[in-house]
Amino acid sequence: REALAVTAQLCGPELERYGRCVAASPGSWHRDCHQLSLSVTECASNHPLVRRFFFFCSDSFGAFERCLRERFFFFAECGPHVSQFLLCAQIFFFYVTQSATPSATPGDTPFF
Repeated sequence: REALAVTAQLCGPELERYGRCVAASPGSWHRDCHQLSLSVTECASNHPLVRRFFFFCSDSFGAFERCLRERFFFFAECGPHVSQFLLCAQIFFFYVTQSATPSATPGDTPFF
């Protein structure tokens, strides 16, 4: 959720164009909107928090992507990979938000 919020804040126009494309192409969005998807990814990847997130969760994200490629027509089988990726995201953003709280002392080392 937090990664999407950061992405929406930084890349609103790109996300809006991508969303309109997906809505207009329900049967072929993965082909028709691919270039717009890349523009959202490129925009988001320029943010340090998003880059740290994908570095931290690269294993689970990679497994999820591989599953989608290998089981394109049976993507429901990728549920466990989605769960692992979402768990990683929750852990990452929990630690990020905890390290950014005012209760952190000046000598604390941030998690990331």
